[in-house]
Amino acid sequence: MKAIDRDTILRLAGHGRWPSVSIFLPTDHLGIRTDADRIRLRNLIKDAHDRLVADGERAGDIDALLAGAIQVAADGSLWGGGPNGVAIFSDAEGTETFWLDADPPEVMVVGDRFYLRPLYGAMADDTRVWALAIDSNKTRLFRLDRTDIEEVPLPEGTPVSMAEDMQYDQGDESLQYHTVPGATPEGVSPGSNAAMFHGHGGSKDVDKMQRQRFMQELSRGVVKGIGAESADPLVLLGVDYLVQDFREVSAYSHVAKEQVLGATDYLSPADVHRAVLVAIGPRLEAKRAVDLEEYQEFAASMRASDDPAEIVAAAASGRVKTLLMDDSAGPWGWFDRTTFETTHLCELEPRYLRDTAETPTDPDLFDCGWDLVDLAAAETLKHGGKVRAYRGELSPIKGAAAVFRY
Repeated sequence: MKAIDRDTILRLAGHGRWPSVSIFLPTDHLGIRTDADRIRLRNLIKDAHDRLVADGERAGDIDALLAGAIQVAADGSLWGGGPNGVAIFSDAEGTETFWLDADPPEVMVVGDRFYLRPLYGAMADDTRVWALAIDSNKTRLFRLDRTDIEEVPLPEGTPVSMAEDMQYDQGDESLQYHTVPGATPEGVSPGSNAAMFHGHGGSKDVDKMQRQRFMQELSRGVVKGIGAESADPLVLLGVDYLVQDFREVSAYSHVAKEQVLGATDYLSPADVHRAVLVAIGPRLEAKRAVDLEEYQEFAASMRASDDPAEIVAAAASGRVKTLLMDDSAGPWGWFDRTTFETTHLCELEPRYLRDTAETPTDPDLFDCGWDLVDLAAAETLKHGGKVRAYRGELSPIKGAAAVFRY
């Protein structure tokens, strides 16, 4: 899946041309009800087609505009399960599709720019997490956030398996041995010879020493790969004794207390992603809670607001530190970026959304500005602020709320 990050949002927000079509659809991540999902997508495309016809667009232009979305609905190979939703953006330049790990509301918007409010719920957290899947045969390092994961090659020379590390050790003089008549791995048997280690307490100590050296070399590679100055948490995955061995020698200062125990050789990157998020999820949610608590602290002061018109004006002037919002829609209105004023507020969703430079003198129900919260979110990111988006009925925020820098 393509990562939904700040740069992606701002790039999409910069597409300003009529007509632009934005479609959001929750999907069955198990891949069972894909036919129903594809029918719902075709219905949304038809709604967009009908609105464009009503606006007077030419049939050939409409067909060209919606061709990419139609192809997504027609291609059964895209609907095999996994993602929780899909977002499709179409304009004269083409169609861009994002499969989402978050389930968006079902939305279709025809406007003069892309509608992005449901997309913020899938935006990557500002916290990056590292994961080390330790295995005696193949150890892997991953970088991930709430929505995406990427395997990162360890620096050249870092051993990723015990067998690889032991290749240097074939002639190590510390592993002295001699033959003992009658000795076998099972015990003493007359007429046989076997190699016996001495000087380190037997084969268990040798195994421990080999693992310890492997972990020391691995730790050096991990620190180099992540960066010695990084403060990002590192989550360990593996069988319990390997995880403990790494903890004992690790030179990385931010190994997380959270861990995932069990064999890792069969885990796909997606499996690692899910397991790590389950383990460290409460910590990430705690960071989100800090932003909510800050708003609650300032809610009764001039440092915060839940008025969308006031928030979008503050966001456009660079005053919003943190914007909190749900995935509903509205209110709609015309925002003037020269006066920072909002006019012609609409409680009902207009048939078309427009964010044009000039505010019409008499907009009607079908042509009534843009979603002010969607505008505020893009302006907040543009000026370096933070956006926290909540999904569904359990959202602690209804509409929008913001904490101001001053």
